[in-house]
Amino acid sequence: MKGGQWAITQLPENEKSHFLQWSLKYQREDIDDRINEWERLDSAGYSLKYDTTQLLLYSVLKTQNNLGSNRLSAYLQDTYTWRRDSVGELKASVGVRSAYWDLNEEFFVTPRVQLLYKPLRSKKDISFRYAAGFYYQPPFYRELRNLEGLVNTDVQSQKSMHSVFGFTYDFFIGRLSPTKFRLIMEAYYKKLWDVVSYEIDNVRIRYYGENDASGYITGLDMRLNGEFVPGVESWFNLSLLRARESIEGIQHLERKIGSTEGTPIKDVPRPSDQFLSLSVFFQDYLPRNENFKMHLSVFVGTGLPYGLKDNNRIYRNTYRFKPYHRVDIGFSLKIWDESRRASRPKSIFRSTKASWLSLEIFNLMQVQNEASRTWIKTIFAQQFAIPNYLTGRRVNLKWRVEF
Repeated sequence: MKGGQWAITQLPENEKSHFLQWSLKYQREDIDDRINEWERLDSAGYSLKYDTTQLLLYSVLKTQNNLGSNRLSAYLQDTYTWRRDSVGELKASVGVRSAYWDLNEEFFVTPRVQLLYKPLRSKKDISFRYAAGFYYQPPFYRELRNLEGLVNTDVQSQKSMHSVFGFTYDFFIGRLSPTKFRLIMEAYYKKLWDVVSYEIDNVRIRYYGENDASGYITGLDMRLNGEFVPGVESWFNLSLLRARESIEGIQHLERKIGSTEGTPIKDVPRPSDQFLSLSVFFQDYLPRNENFKMHLSVFVGTGLPYGLKDNNRIYRNTYRFKPYHRVDIGFSLKIWDESRRASRPKSIFRSTKASWLSLEIFNLMQVQNEASRTWIKTIFAQQFAIPNYLTGRRVNLKWRVEF
């Protein structure tokens, strides 16, 4: 991989600068893939379909694929900064990215731009950011392989057009902390096309192996971080998200409550569609002993969608996992610091910089959060979704030494 950068700066009454970055990358890929999967249905000691002369399996998948390919990618970006103390600061980044893959013979060039403006006349420390561009994601081997294990080398890059607006505000909260707090907000919209649709099977991602879907993603991210307790940083994150897709050639349906017939709908949830997620990280220490610290983490999220196995196209992702929530807590004690060498020259830690002893409790409330569903099929071809749970409460005792 080859890269470089140049900077040109002028410092008259108006401050101006250029910062140029570039990169060139070559990548060789060799894939050797073998699949040997089978599914057997058992009923009271008999395999179905039943045969007295042979063992019949419900489904069998045996494939072998070998692929060799070459990738070439490059990017060029120039960042221009203009600043006048009495007016404001403007930073513009303009760039292009290109790539070529000899397997599907696809070549593309995608532009992107980002603008950052910080007004300096106002007493408030605020800044605005806008970014837009085209983003093409070249496929890897897993996107090429469909549910039957066959490889489609004609799959093209998944494409999107991004538009992001951001706002940053640095401020003080009275006498709570001598340092500034920072509030960051971002609203975004992403138009998607040539998407390779996929499903989640337990903890495995299974692609359909073709550019068969389009959709969009929109959301809002908010983050507040700062020293609520002087000397230690904490933060709060809140995200709202809507991710939708529609598969080409399929009229998606949904069942209303109390109705057995499907109603046509324009799009369906993507597997990553999560309406709300909240995370909190808070730190504190004893008032007269900063060497003894505590941290608390809280995570809350609405459930992700999923659908029936082998029948998740028309009525797609119609179910959702239960909401996710977890609390972690930890305590740490700094038992040595290099500043103590003068007062304790014979300490066993004298040759180290610092030493910490910590105790962490993960999933403090012993919540059974769902990770996925395993589909169990009966002899009458009925399916039942059995939940797979994440780990329960765990205790971790750790001793860390810095040299």
